[in-house]
This record gives sequence, structure tokens and C-alpha cells, in this order.
Amino acid sequence: MPSWEFPAPDPVHLQVHLPAGDVTVSAAATQTVTVTLDGNDRILAATRVEFDDGTLSITVPDQPGLMRDGSVDAVVELPEGSSCRVDTASADIQCTGELGAIDVRTASGDVSAERVSGPARVDTASGDVSVGQAGEANVETASGDIQVGQARGNADVRTASGDVQIEAASGQRTDVKSASGDISVGVAPGIGVYLDLSSLSGTVSSELEPGEETGETGGADMRLSCRTISGDVRVSRATPAAAR
Repeated sequence: MPSWEFPAPDPVHLQVHLPAGDVTVSAAATQTVTVTLDGNDRILAATRVEFDDGTLSITVPDQPGLMRDGSVDAVVELPEGSSCRVDTASADIQCTGELGAIDVRTASGDVSAERVSGPARVDTASGDVSVGQAGEANVETASGDIQVGQARGNADVRTASGDVQIEAASGQRTDVKSASGDISVGVAPGIGVYLDLSSLSGTVSSELEPGEETGETGGADMRLSCRTISGDVRVSRATPAAAR
């Protein structure tokens, strides 16, 4: 398995292009970037790993007709606060530690991230998405469940077929849409909410006290919009632990 090591005293920007395989990104208290690749020898020989001016690039060449034998597993460790952009056709992406931002686009694959201090953007055609914490959350999947632990800023979450759960939302705007799936949103304590909730063939419920809801958008801390065609909508007050 080829590996690379680069000195990195500051957070870096990671860019990954990988047609198929798995991507594991670990943000740690380190001043070194390490990359380890595993896969077909011919594909690895054509793969480029470059580090220049704070940007780490991993480019695996497209191999039409070799999706099964052409997969590559990439394991990257980088300093905390780094950002990453991953573009893949078929791969699972797992991010651990605290990253500054993520931007993930995949046609097929599950995506998970523990902590993102800035924006977390995920777009997958088929796959589940799990984000523990995010400064902002912009997540879209055609087929898959979406789970966000804590969204400190605005959240825009959409799925055509899947359930959506946000444990603690605290931004000025939270917008959730699902064509076929249940929606559950917890609102952080102390936030007044303007509710815009609807379901064509499911039940809609809010556990917020009447005084916690604001009838006019201008007087609310948050505008919460949840819409699903076939599914239930449930709004509750987040527990203090979830809102941390």
C-alpha cells in the first residue's frame, strides 16, 4: 500500500476525486498530513497525490468498465480545522474529528461526519447521511435517510425517499423537505419559532408550548419549514444535551 507524508503546521484543504472505493478522513491534533491508498496496482500507479500551498489533492483516474476492479480505498489524516471536498461515483465517505468544512458529492454511497465547525454540504443520489455537528447543514439525497445531530446555523435538508431527523436546530432558518419520509426536528431551548408545517397524507404535530411559538415571522428567532407528501412531521424541544 503506497503512503505519503507531508508537513502541515496549519489546517489544509483536501480535494479527492475517486470513482469508486472508500474515503476515510481523520482530523487530529497533528502537524503532518498522511495519505495511505489501497487498491488495484495499475490504478494506484496512475493515481496522483500532490501537496502544494496548503492543498492536498488525491486524483484517482476514471476507468470505464473497471468499476469492480478499479476501486481505491483512501485513508487521510490531517490537522484539525482542515476542510475537504470529495467527488466520487460510488464510495462511502467517513469523516472523524473536527473539520472546518466539507463538500461531498457522490452518486452512490453513505456519508458520515462527526463535527464540522463551518458548512457541511452533502449531495448523494443514493445513500444515508449522518452529520454529528455542523455550523451550517446543506444536505440532499434522492434515496436515503438524513440525520443531523446539531445544526448551529441555517439548515437546508432534502430527500426524495427517506426519513429526516435533526436533533437540535438553532439557526435562523431550517428548511426540510421529503417526498416520502418522516420528518423530526428538535428546536434548541430558548428559541422562538415560526412554524410552517405540512404533510399530504401524514400527521403533523408540535410539542412546543404555545408561548414558544411566534405567530409572525418577524418576531421569531427561527423560521422552521417542514414539508412531506407521504410521512409524519414532528417538532419538539431539543434536550439540553443535544443542543450542546
